[in-house]
Amino acid sequence: MLAAFDYSMNNGNIYRGVSAGSVELGGLTPEQAEAAINEEATGALREVSFSGPEEYTFSAEEMGIDYDVAATVEEAYAVGREGGVFERISERFQGMYGTVEVEPDVEFAPERARAQVEGIAAELNAEANEAGVEIVGPEVAVSGSSEGYQMDMRATMENVDTAVEDMSGEVEIVGETLTPQLVTAEAERAAERARGAMDGQLVVSGAGEQWTVSPAAIGASLAVTTEGGDFQVAFDRQAMRENLGAVYETINQAPVEASYEVSGTDVSVSPGREGRTIENQRFLDDIEANIFGGQREFQIPIAVATPEMTTEQAEAMKPTEMLGEYSTNYLTYDDTPGRVTNLEIGSEAVDGQLVAPGEVFSFNALASQYDYEAAGAIIDGQVDEADGGGLCQVSSTLYMAANYAGLEIVERHPHFAELPYIQPGFDATVWFGALDMQFRNTTDGYILIEETLDEESGEVYSAIHGVPQNVSVEMESEQTLDTTDSEGNPVTEWDTFKTVARDGQVEFDGLFHTDRYEFLEPGEE
Repeated sequence: MLAAFDYSMNNGNIYRGVSAGSVELGGLTPEQAEAAINEEATGALREVSFSGPEEYTFSAEEMGIDYDVAATVEEAYAVGREGGVFERISERFQGMYGTVEVEPDVEFAPERARAQVEGIAAELNAEANEAGVEIVGPEVAVSGSSEGYQMDMRATMENVDTAVEDMSGEVEIVGETLTPQLVTAEAERAAERARGAMDGQLVVSGAGEQWTVSPAAIGASLAVTTEGGDFQVAFDRQAMRENLGAVYETINQAPVEASYEVSGTDVSVSPGREGRTIENQRFLDDIEANIFGGQREFQIPIAVATPEMTTEQAEAMKPTEMLGEYSTNYLTYDDTPGRVTNLEIGSEAVDGQLVAPGEVFSFNALASQYDYEAAGAIIDGQVDEADGGGLCQVSSTLYMAANYAGLEIVERHPHFAELPYIQPGFDATVWFGALDMQFRNTTDGYILIEETLDEESGEVYSAIHGVPQNVSVEMESEQTLDTTDSEGNPVTEWDTFKTVARDGQVEFDGLFHTDRYEFLEPGEE
């Protein structure tokens, strides 16, 4: 009965509860329903509007939408009138107590709609702009931050579909606002800190002088970083050190070491001088700790740089006393011109040499630098000629002077055979690259080597000068063996004894070394 009553009430009209999209059509004639759709769904029929960060409007044609209003009304009128009896009755009851929605008859090309949405995204999508701080000369510039945006294409297109289905024509743009990590307010705070450090020139004073550092130079000594997602204005110590290059160059002065000038056996002292150096860490620590607080004047901390050898030390260590001497005579052995020339070159090579405390003197290191004449020398047990013949007399004479000076003998080698110019056991042969004569300066001061040659008397003279040592040395050698080798050639052995007393106390008294001397083959001079 109720269905029959509903039928009689809606004869010729669309049944109650029927709607198309968002438009209620129940109780309207088809003509009225078509007019209602055209009136209430004007936007969807003609244009689609987008709302969001910006607003956009496109025609239905641009969006690929074409509604068939008449067909939609026909579908609405057919509700409850077509189909089987139970289907019709069910649709009527559904309309009486609820809503029967009729999908609008529409042709929709979503690819055209998507093209329009992509165009919107191209305009709206943007990365967030981070704020920035830049120091340019004496100025600090701030670039502000701005938000970005990222459209959600999928969700926005779903809203387009809904706007088409319900004929509302209203689409909400879905997206996310992108927030910058570094914002303008933080940049401004960092800029103010930098400006505070650059608020006027710095004045640095030291060593009776004064220098200024311009705001631009201060700015060049600042570093703006974004560590930890926040602005930091740091003091660049190395950059400030470079900006203060003229200050360091003026103040930093290396100490001048005291030195000696030798003229014969006279030794004079060239005075040393203290240097000075900026205490770099203290200086830069002071600036870094106070420049941001507005301090403009700084005192340069300066340290005294003392030379390793001061004038006073050089004077105290200057050789003033002859410690030991010895002489030989080349006329007792060989006075050929080449040998005499070699004696002169070798003597000049070591004469005037200063040896520091603890330093080891090497005869070869000095003498091997020169060119020598060919002269007699002992080679493989016989006398032959070699460049540098005669140098052993220089080294032997100096060896004995070093002994009498109480110095430590580091290296010494005897000759193959006894030589007439020196007592057996007192000699010291040398051969460049193989045999050297070395001694160590065991005194508390410098020693000066004196080595001279007197061509009139034939004397080769050696002396060691140094600070007073109160050392006495006695040396003697004695033959302990006189025999022959397997071929009947004479062979001797000599023991050398040495007594060293310092400040009246005997330090050494006994056998110093034993040497074996053999026979020289024919051809000896």
